[in-house]
Amino acid sequence: MNVDLVKKRSEIVKLVRQWFDNQGFLEMLTPRLVGLPGQEPYLEPFWTEVHSDNPLASVRLWRDKGGQGGFPAALITSPEYSMKRLLAAGFDKIYDLGPCFRNNEPWDGIHDPEFLMLEWYRRDAGVKELMDDTENMMRWVAQQCSVASGQSLATVYQLPSTSFRRLTVEQAWREYAGVELSPLLGDREAMAKLAVEKFGQTVNPDDNWDDIYFKIFLSHIEEKLGLEQPTFLYRYPASQAALARRSADDPRWAERVELYVGPFELANGFAELCDSDEQRARFLEEKALRSKQGRKSWPLDERFLSDLPKMGNAAGIAFGVERLVMLLTGANSINDILPFPARERFNPLPEKPM
Repeated sequence: MNVDLVKKRSEIVKLVRQWFDNQGFLEMLTPRLVGLPGQEPYLEPFWTEVHSDNPLASVRLWRDKGGQGGFPAALITSPEYSMKRLLAAGFDKIYDLGPCFRNNEPWDGIHDPEFLMLEWYRRDAGVKELMDDTENMMRWVAQQCSVASGQSLATVYQLPSTSFRRLTVEQAWREYAGVELSPLLGDREAMAKLAVEKFGQTVNPDDNWDDIYFKIFLSHIEEKLGLEQPTFLYRYPASQAALARRSADDPRWAERVELYVGPFELANGFAELCDSDEQRARFLEEKALRSKQGRKSWPLDERFLSDLPKMGNAAGIAFGVERLVMLLTGANSINDILPFPARERFNPLPEKPM
C-alpha cells in the first residue's frame, strides 16, 4: 500500500464532490444492489440473491419465484438506470459518486473489479454541456491539487494548459487513418475490404460492421487520441451508442462523447435517448448479442423503459475517478492508489510452513 497515494486519492475525491456541489448539482446515493442491471453485451455483473427474514415476505418471494427461493440480484456496473429514473421523477443536475462492480475485468493496472464511478446528469443539455462540465471540473481539481502540493500544474496534472480538443469520430478517422468514414457506415463488405487491403486486418465471416470498425479503430486510431492534448471524441456511429439520441441532422450518427487523456479513456457520455420504443429495440439487440456470446441474459427493466419518456431532453456522462487520480499523481498502476486492490484481496499469501 502506498500511503501517500491513498491519501491523495481521498483528497481528489473530496475535491470532485466539492466542484459538483459548488455548481449546484445534488448528490444522489443510488442502490448498488439491483434486480435488473444494464444489458451491455461486454460488461459482466456480479450476481447474488436477495432473501428476507420476514416470514410473510419470504413466503411471498417464494410464491413469486415459483418455489425457487430468493430473487436474483446484481451489483451495479453503473448507476445509470437509477439516475435516469431520478431525472424522470423531476430531479435536475444530479451526480452519483460511489463504487461500481464489473466481473471478468482484466487486472492490468488500470482496472479493478470494484472501482469509483462518477456519473452526472443534466436536464436541457447535450454533449457540449457534458464536455464543458468535464473540462471545467478536471481543471479546477487539478489547480487545487497544485496549490495544495506546492508543485506546478504541469507536474501534478499531466495535461497542457490549452483547451481540450474536440474531435468528431469522422474527423478522427480522416486524420489518423486517412479514411472517409461516412460513406462506409453500415456497409459491412466495404468496411471488410478496407480492413483487409489497407490495414492488413483479418476479417472473419461472422464479424459484423462494428467488429470490423473496432479492429481498425483500436489498432490505428484510439492509441493516438489524447497523447498530445486531452481529446473529446464525439458523434459516434449510431450502432455504437445504445443509450444515446441519434443526431438530428443525420440519424446514422449518435450524440455520444468519450474523453481520452494520455493513455486513458476517462469518460463516456450521451445526449440521452428518451424514446422507450427505440430503447426497447436496442436492448433486445444487446440481449441477443449477449446470448450469441454465451453470456447470461435477464428480462428488460420495464420500470426504466416506462420512465424514459419523462426524462425529457437530458445528457449524462460516466467518469473514471481512479484514472483521474492516476493522472494527477503520476501513479503507474491503479493498485498503487487503492488501499486494498483486488490482486491483493483475492491472491492470499501462501501458507507458512509448519
